[in-house]
Amino acid sequence: MWLRAAVLAAGLAAPAALLISQAPASSNAPAPLPDFPQDEVILRAMKDEMVRSWQLGTVGGVDRPYFISYSLTDSVNLNISSTLGATVNVTGNHFRSPSVEVRVGSYQMDNTGHVNSGAYNGSRFDDSWPLDDNYQNLRDGFWLSTDREFKTALESIGRKRASLNNATAAPDTLPDYSPAAPVVKIPKLSHANADASAWTTRANRLSGIFKPYSEVLASSVNLVLVDGITSQLTSDGTAIRYADGLTWLQGKAEGQAPDGMLVHDAGTVQTLEAARFPSDENLRTIFAGVADNVRALSKAPAGEAYTGPVLFEPRAAAQLMAQMMNDSLKVQRRPVSEPGRNANIVPSEWESRMNARVLPDFLDVTDDPTQTMFNGKPLAGFYEFDMEAVPAKPVNVVEKGVLKSFLTTRQPIKGYTTSNGHARLPGNYGAYAAGISNLFVKSREGRPLADLRRDMMDMVKQSGKAYGIVVRKLDYPFSGSGGEYQAMAQANAQGGGSARPISPPLLAYRVYPDGHEELVRGLRFHGLSTRTLRDIMATSTETEQFDFVNTTAPLALLGTGGYLAGTSVVSPGMLFEEIEFEVPHEQLPKPPTVPPPAARP
Repeated sequence: MWLRAAVLAAGLAAPAALLISQAPASSNAPAPLPDFPQDEVILRAMKDEMVRSWQLGTVGGVDRPYFISYSLTDSVNLNISSTLGATVNVTGNHFRSPSVEVRVGSYQMDNTGHVNSGAYNGSRFDDSWPLDDNYQNLRDGFWLSTDREFKTALESIGRKRASLNNATAAPDTLPDYSPAAPVVKIPKLSHANADASAWTTRANRLSGIFKPYSEVLASSVNLVLVDGITSQLTSDGTAIRYADGLTWLQGKAEGQAPDGMLVHDAGTVQTLEAARFPSDENLRTIFAGVADNVRALSKAPAGEAYTGPVLFEPRAAAQLMAQMMNDSLKVQRRPVSEPGRNANIVPSEWESRMNARVLPDFLDVTDDPTQTMFNGKPLAGFYEFDMEAVPAKPVNVVEKGVLKSFLTTRQPIKGYTTSNGHARLPGNYGAYAAGISNLFVKSREGRPLADLRRDMMDMVKQSGKAYGIVVRKLDYPFSGSGGEYQAMAQANAQGGGSARPISPPLLAYRVYPDGHEELVRGLRFHGLSTRTLRDIMATSTETEQFDFVNTTAPLALLGTGGYLAGTSVVSPGMLFEEIEFEVPHEQLPKPPTVPPPAARP
């Protein structure tokens, strides 16, 4: 499941003449496209324009379309912001967001995979799309978008050839794209009617939960309700329609400790259908917990550097696996570039680990976007088709601790020439990016969490440590500021950790030999990477489902990223013999000179 970014309606200018010619029919004809009834106006417009566009070519040129994809998402959105029981903003809009892809060349070598693939500097005339099913207006929209994409593809493949001519060897010999079996599934779908007034009242009630907490200096509740319906047609014969929706509620609170350190917490809830959203009672519990956490963190002592046994309880373990697996299970191909101008790519830490041990032998990991429920709770990572119109498929990625598969798209990677239906987000250089969906971490040697805690304290005693650490919650998706992220990323790079920073713990507790706990703040991981996962000593029988919204932003930063992909991770708790923590060294801001006004009843 994904949600396309909103299209800015800037007004449609007078169409420019197509700078392309209608060439004779190509011998590489498109696959037969279905016949659509009269009431399927969108798909008829797509088909007719695609058939016409297949004949495009430049005068005297050799580059012709070999693949075309038309997609149109009709979306009704509602966005509500509230703070301390009062409405800040309510925005509702209805728009249509197109996605047109034109590939020229061949499956073996096309216009993608260059550092400048997709770069377009010309004028755009296809920013406004009609909301009514007007056949001719839709044809005009697809015509203008095809014009732009075709010109862009021609420029891209020209730049790519020039770069290849200047290089001593091609980056790889893999094809640029892979065929996919056609699928036809066109159900009748309609929009649900969201009650903006009812949702606003609900958001206000929930944001009022933070009012009695004097330690909470800033708070907000934000609701994003997207009700989308996507229709897609491809030149290889696929015609599909599916629901493309998400309801996402976020409550965030911020405070400050006496030494000036900023503290925060956030709670998010997301479902694919608004009708399945949790009750207000459950939401109040979540957001009251956020407020309690900020209150506790503002009074907690600052943490100190530590190396020793650590127990990740199930929620924190699921958050850890979410970010590490999402980055490690996708492989990005290096693009073609000019000699001496390499692209800035952060590779997967598991790219060279196929058939090698990446986890303990008692762990298996499966990614299964076809599942809708787990233990009676809806899964956020369900979808029928990915962004390339490939049906979702379950993939056993780790078996008995050994890496067995990556999540793939239609862009081949070494060892994988076809897609397994995991193109979930836009990628770079004209390709899509793979992403996890419903990730299940399964253990064959689980033990009760209480036993793991005792094991941790035994290791603490044997190592002569004063305490062990239990992590209950990570700051993932990251809810801190951009400055905090930059400081954390810089410290992570200097500390020799993962190429991508790992979100810090929000709730970390010192556990002393007598059993009592002490919450500490400000800890960060030092040197933590996927290599650390091989050292998991034990896992719990208890598991937890962690739902979040994946984005194109680092650490799935809250409130960023124009594309959203609902995701769920189910994991047991995890015990490590040694994890290293450090403390931040940035300058802290001064606390407010004047205390905040008393909270209103």
